[in-house]
Amino acid sequence: MRILISNKKQRTLALASETHVLLFRYIPATGKCAIELVAKDQFHQRSFRSLSRHKPLGFLGLIEMNGNVFLAVITGKVDVASPTDGEIINKIMDVEFHCLTKDTWDFLELNANGFPVEADGESQPGGYPSKYEQHPCYELRKLLTDGSFFYSTDFDLTSTLQTRGMDTRHSLSMDRYHLDYMWNAFMMEEVIKFRNNLDEVPKRILDENKYLTTVIRGFAETLRVSVGGRRARLTIISKQSWKRAGTRFNVRGVDDDGNVANFVETELIYNDESHVFAYTQIRGSIPVFWEQDTALISPKVQITRSFEATQPVFEKHFENLNGKYGPVNIVNLLSSTKSSEVELNREYKRHFKALSKKKPDSVYFTDFDFHQETAKTYAHATKILSDLQLALDKFGFYCYNKATKEVLLEQDGVFRVNCLDCLDRTNVVQQVISMAALEEFINAFRKGDTYDLNLKHSTLWADHGDQISQIYTGTNALKSSFSRSGKMGLAGALSDATKSISRIYINNFVDKGKQAVTDTLLGKNSGQIPVMIFDPITDYVNEECKKYESRFVSHEDITIYVGSYNLAGNTISGDLTSWLFPRQVGGRSFSPDIVIVGFQEVIELNASNILKNDSSPSQYWQTAIEHQLNDGGSNKYVMLRAEYMSSVLLLLYVKADAVSKITQVEGKSKKTGLGGMTANKGSAAIRFDYGSTSFCFFNSHLAAGTTNIDERYNDFITTWNAIRFSRNRQIKHHDNIIWLGDLNYRISKANDDVRALLSSNDLKTLLEYDQLKIELKRRAEMKGFKEMPIKFIPTYKFDKGTTNYDTSEKQRVPSWTDRILYKGRSLSQLHYDAIVDLVFSDHKPIYGVFTSKVKLVDQKTKSQLLEKLYTQYRSSAVKSDELMDLNEPDDDVDDSESRSFASSNWSTASAPTLIDISGDSSSTAPTLPRRSPPQSQENTLTTPQRRRVPPPYDANESAAMLVPGLSSSLHTALKPKPSSANTEHKYSLEAMRPTRSATSSPGPISSSAPPPPPPRKVQTSEQAPAPQRPEKITPIVPSKPKSLKGASAESLTEKWAPMQPNRKV
Repeated sequence: MRILISNKKQRTLALASETHVLLFRYIPATGKCAIELVAKDQFHQRSFRSLSRHKPLGFLGLIEMNGNVFLAVITGKVDVASPTDGEIINKIMDVEFHCLTKDTWDFLELNANGFPVEADGESQPGGYPSKYEQHPCYELRKLLTDGSFFYSTDFDLTSTLQTRGMDTRHSLSMDRYHLDYMWNAFMMEEVIKFRNNLDEVPKRILDENKYLTTVIRGFAETLRVSVGGRRARLTIISKQSWKRAGTRFNVRGVDDDGNVANFVETELIYNDESHVFAYTQIRGSIPVFWEQDTALISPKVQITRSFEATQPVFEKHFENLNGKYGPVNIVNLLSSTKSSEVELNREYKRHFKALSKKKPDSVYFTDFDFHQETAKTYAHATKILSDLQLALDKFGFYCYNKATKEVLLEQDGVFRVNCLDCLDRTNVVQQVISMAALEEFINAFRKGDTYDLNLKHSTLWADHGDQISQIYTGTNALKSSFSRSGKMGLAGALSDATKSISRIYINNFVDKGKQAVTDTLLGKNSGQIPVMIFDPITDYVNEECKKYESRFVSHEDITIYVGSYNLAGNTISGDLTSWLFPRQVGGRSFSPDIVIVGFQEVIELNASNILKNDSSPSQYWQTAIEHQLNDGGSNKYVMLRAEYMSSVLLLLYVKADAVSKITQVEGKSKKTGLGGMTANKGSAAIRFDYGSTSFCFFNSHLAAGTTNIDERYNDFITTWNAIRFSRNRQIKHHDNIIWLGDLNYRISKANDDVRALLSSNDLKTLLEYDQLKIELKRRAEMKGFKEMPIKFIPTYKFDKGTTNYDTSEKQRVPSWTDRILYKGRSLSQLHYDAIVDLVFSDHKPIYGVFTSKVKLVDQKTKSQLLEKLYTQYRSSAVKSDELMDLNEPDDDVDDSESRSFASSNWSTASAPTLIDISGDSSSTAPTLPRRSPPQSQENTLTTPQRRRVPPPYDANESAAMLVPGLSSSLHTALKPKPSSANTEHKYSLEAMRPTRSATSSPGPISSSAPPPPPPRKVQTSEQAPAPQRPEKITPIVPSKPKSLKGASAESLTEKWAPMQPNRKV
């Protein structure tokens, strides 16, 4: 494969294989990328030249960075594994990102920091010369080449051996991949949609030419072993899911879709001359909602969602596992005595017991306190086998007989192993289980002596543990000395201590940056969208779908209660009914759908309490509020999230019957005391989606003092910018925002004057001196926040136990320090008041009642409608006469220009050359026929048709949208197709794939719906096929490891069998 470029009229990149060329062009006016597949013998190559001296080994997809679109390709690899005959797994060693929108980095060799290599010698102290622009994808390149990414052009690397099968050979069809393990899914998302909408012929061409590459992250390695004097190969393949990917302390637990952090599927494959054995295990974070702080000593675990709200997600997680693997045996290695694990362990078992009552035969639980059982030696980890023997016998393993080409056994169940991080303890126990299953196979088939097998098995699992640990923590695994050698000495203990210290540093100072790069690769940043591909089918379906939106979209009016109370360190709740169920809104009959409760000063603000960071006050108030919400009411409320930061607490409760509509619940906090060092001041935030509508609530305790207005604003802006949820979402990225808390804004007027105005109940005059009212008008970042008119007296400061304003020596000025503000188009406030009769604090609690219209989407109905529209499109498509493509003629390009690049200063060995297209070249895949004259009459039943690009919905609109000079073959005139007098004329416009940008509005829709465009077609070539030449490895690619020497490429070129569903033997 070659990467080529042409700047003839518009910048176009091309990936040229042996038989076909895939062309890419970005259209600035439309904001989308055009793609075209042409046969090599029809490719106008003279205007193209090589863009890189390195041959692309695989296409990773498209991504937008800093406003530019990049095409990513693999350019360096090393073969690391060969699980079965004809299957090679490659580790990615280098990638390149080529820009579709500008030529800044064309023909440049870049270093690891994204600058040209030639700039290294010119750089001055302090950085690179300003004339060089840093490549925006350099961090993605570092991530993809860190040694944890793998691909194969031989077989489906996302499936297990049992799933893909061995008895039949298969092509690499994108229809069969498991996207859970495809780490370039975001970059490929729109390309795959484009491919799926093609006709069968071009779809097959894309697959057979291996244009679309699937990349996994994890581990792959093969070692040669000797068993009973016979040679064999032992392989481990591990695939980490990207659905909840991230670093150790940034990603924990489960999400609303049942995906867990650090979920890894590990497969052991043994392959000798007569049999192939495979055994699969999985690991993953405990599937409840929990987090862990990054404290240097004994980081605390926090359960962030109530049992009732977590159980449906817990069940969804295991339902997904049952569907894929069959019965699941949980192997829980958490400690029953370690303080950071006790609560999580107890919650895990509680959820399992609830699940086992519903589905007693789907999930089993084995409890094994690893630290206690292996206190003397890690060798005692084998004790667990006695507890697992029944499951080992029941689950079995996969076994294939090469001679008879028969599947002898299949694995029917899986072990799900976990500890806290699912790393060190988990790896040791999975190694023990793996060896037990392998020995059972070896003994059953009498393979002979296993001494060498045991050694190589230990080496593989040690290497595997180090790699998975590197991905999640940045260091090698602990206990790897034992995994590798079977014993743990002083050197191993010292090594583990060093790794533990390194993890503390990495967790606190490195992981946030790594998480940001990972989220970019996976498309999880706020506002990040995939590069859109012009696809008439999808455009047509999306437009039609809008007409039927009422079938799958509904709206619901919900009520939200928001309360804020500064407790002044009070630790006794008392009766809060008058605040939670205000008489003004109906008292006990009031039943909001969502309840938000914000507290400030839940502890007394002294140095001891702030540094202690005790979570018991949070637990106390969670229980107290939940009890009072459910005491005597007809509706049951469930706590979905608690976000606590020393003195600030924010609680989210939801009606039990509405829990299923709420997803993506997250919490974050930010300290602002003493410049962000202490938590006496700060904010706690919770966000969630109700259907398709997003909400964010943040509870703040800002700087105190009458004159500290700027300090309060600094606290606000720090919170506003620093709190970031997953996908890099900030507070401002939500549809509806409510800001509550003790904001500490005062009345800028003398104390006596304020009290005099209060005695005459002149609140209107007092509000003119309210600092917050002035700030909302003055500060640009605060504009947009609204507050319902205040009709209650100032809420601060009172003598505790009374309704009298401060009578102490300080005589603080009465002020409205406690406030609730909001912004959002679908939010409106109904009530806003204070409860004066609650007297156990020096503040009075306030509350607000809101209503919001939320959008609910029935995804099942929508999917069915989309499928119907796609079918309708293909069945009613019309044909088009006029053609336009990216493959522009070379009439105005002379030979000297096309050869100019080859005569540059590059060396002969690595100089880019024009693609070699000879007149008598042949291919092994169907190719496109030559274009027919525009006006010729053809028999459409016998004459092969060129792949045509279907027209957009309105031809005149599309013609006006095209960029002038897009192609020399563009004709904007519309011509009716020849027809009889009784036949209605059909018009069409054939155009290269320009589209509107993602941000532009759709064009006008005519009253009469135009006919949908036809599906694409690709002609088959008339030339005779010839075998493809084997791909050569570029000089920079590392050599094969010793374990694979002797396995030539020629011995691994057989065709592969297609995957097939598991079947019972």
